[in-house]
Amino acid sequence: MKVKTMYKILLALVLNGLIFAALADNSNNLSESANTPPPAQVLESTPTPRLNPNSATTKTVNKIVAFVNKRIITQNEVNKQIVQARNNLQQRGVKNADNADLRAKVLDQLIMQQIQLDLAARGGIKTSDTEVTDAVTSIEKGQGLSDSQFRAKLATQGIAYDDFRQQIADQIVIEKLKQREVDGRVVVNDDEVTRILNSASYKNRIDYRLADIVINIPEQATLEVTSQKQALADQIYTQLKQGGSFDQLVLKYSNGPNVLNGGDLGWKSNTSLPPIILNQISNLPVGGIAPVVKFPGGFFIFKVNAIKQHGTPQIVRQYHVRHILIKVNELTSDDEAHQKIQNIYNQLAKDASNPALESKEFTDLAKQYSDDTSSIKGGDIGWVNKGDTVPQFEQQMMSNPVGKISQPFKSPFGWHILEVLETRDSNLANDREKAEIRQELRETKAQILYTEWMRNLRDMAYVKINDD
Repeated sequence: MKVKTMYKILLALVLNGLIFAALADNSNNLSESANTPPPAQVLESTPTPRLNPNSATTKTVNKIVAFVNKRIITQNEVNKQIVQARNNLQQRGVKNADNADLRAKVLDQLIMQQIQLDLAARGGIKTSDTEVTDAVTSIEKGQGLSDSQFRAKLATQGIAYDDFRQQIADQIVIEKLKQREVDGRVVVNDDEVTRILNSASYKNRIDYRLADIVINIPEQATLEVTSQKQALADQIYTQLKQGGSFDQLVLKYSNGPNVLNGGDLGWKSNTSLPPIILNQISNLPVGGIAPVVKFPGGFFIFKVNAIKQHGTPQIVRQYHVRHILIKVNELTSDDEAHQKIQNIYNQLAKDASNPALESKEFTDLAKQYSDDTSSIKGGDIGWVNKGDTVPQFEQQMMSNPVGKISQPFKSPFGWHILEVLETRDSNLANDREKAEIRQELRETKAQILYTEWMRNLRDMAYVKINDD
């Protein structure tokens, strides 16, 4: 996934108030020796009210709540994130989140984030101030706010602007890590996409907006532990069927990376979902809860938040075109370009009675004279839709008979001749759906792999919760 795509994901997270990151803290660095634990508390200077000119600065205690590899997470970090998390949940309509559950999930998010940041640092993954500034600017534009208005909005939410930038920087680094460690291992081949496009279900495609609750199974778990996890998942499913709040149970039990977003997975189509999931949700109404599904990494409970039907076909005429362009610029005048393209046309016209020779001659002349990048392909620019080119080129393309070389014509780029090699009617909806299905297949595979990867990261890291 390109960085541009990553920015879109990041923007979506921020717009929904879902950014969770360990805030920068100068006291976060631990001793380089893993065997030398840091003190259980850190001191922060806090000015007291000035009672007289000689009043001194006092020290307030910022408790260490967790050790993560060679770094720490402080109580202040947790408290800041709890405030943000509670605001986010209230925006989702969850106003009575249990304090202990919320604190546990926030701490778990901070721990997992720090583990990933450590791994990224060891792998040399970084972000630049330019990337962070571009991301913040995109967020401001997405909300229709100026920089000063956005800063003021952050202030009303109790978020310092520098802290927010650090959160953005951390999220960019983590996304880059995910791209390298998870997304880069996901493969979607053309056969998978073609099979879906040609399937009967494609014509009756249904999209589902899903959320999930994930109960992880530890790697190399015993049968007893696996049975306990199964029993917990079954218990949660029973509570849901009896009217329990999905958001509350996600917060209380789920181990998924999207837990603070109500377990939301976005839109998934019936053409890209694994059969084991589709078989459970296909007959559910909006709001329906699917029975427990087991994957190698854990037990999953899915909820259908919304359903939409497949779109209608969009049939358009497409043109397979090649051309030769002589540009008008500071070195070539309009008259010179016109004369040059006319000479090329005249040379091709001599072979009009021999289509095979004319075709070869067109390719050779395009490679020799054309100023377009398509020259290396003999002038072939592939399939073109209406609206893809400038009006002058489009008009000539749509009116010229197939297999006949056009008279020279002018566009803003210079002088052209073109040939329409063939035409076809294409369903643009299919083309769009093909790209969407490929992306959905990739995302579905990546989500399952990401859950397993996160579990393994946690198992391999040194994490100690300070209960003092």
